Amino acid sequence: MLRSVALIVCLAASASAFAPTGFTPALRSGFKGAAVSSRTASKTMTGPVAKAEAWVRLTTSDSVTPTKQQDALIAGAAVLCGRFQNGKVWAISAKNSATGTEMYGAKVDDAAQTLQDPQWGTKYSLVDGSVVGKWCPSPPILGSLIGTIFPPTGVWVPQVREQGGYVEVLIDVDAKADFEKKYWKGILDAQGKSDGGYY
Repeated sequence: MLRSVALIVCLAASASAFAPTGFTPALRSGFKGAAVSSRTASKTMTGPVAKAEAWVRLTTSDSVTPTKQQDALIAGAAVLCGRFQNGKVWAISAKNSATGTEMYGAKVDDAAQTLQDPQWGTKYSLVDGSVVGKWCPSPPILGSLIGTIFPPTGVWVPQVREQGGYVEVLIDVDAKADFEKKYWKGILDAQGKSDGGYY
């Protein structure tokens, strides 16, 4: 009985060590960028909401090599980029889909075009972000536990290009503001809904 309790306490302590602690690309990169490359951000209607997509600078081209990755927080989205051995750049969400921990330093398989999450060992496609192979295979016991708690989910893969000495991603620069708009209105402005109710 005592062993079972000790094991549960150890697993809980181990899991808390892997909990998301925020996003810290500024500690790794001196790039202050995130300037909009395209002067006119295109407005695309997707249902009742307009998307404001723009090519945004992620990092300088010379700072990304097949052995060196860069990440940044752009318009509320954490983005990781790198370069294949053939010189082509890639970009993917900088956070894994299981627990939201960083994927900086992940192994890239050029042939399969996948990136292996350093935390849980899950492989994500660099083409469409889908899970390739086993979900959360490592570490053996804790990975299985996390894989049971969180269902297999892919990650976001933005369009990426190189232009003018920078690596750029196509991103909806208003997505975070649009998502938070209804919450800010209700909580900070102390305004109710138009029907008289509250948020």
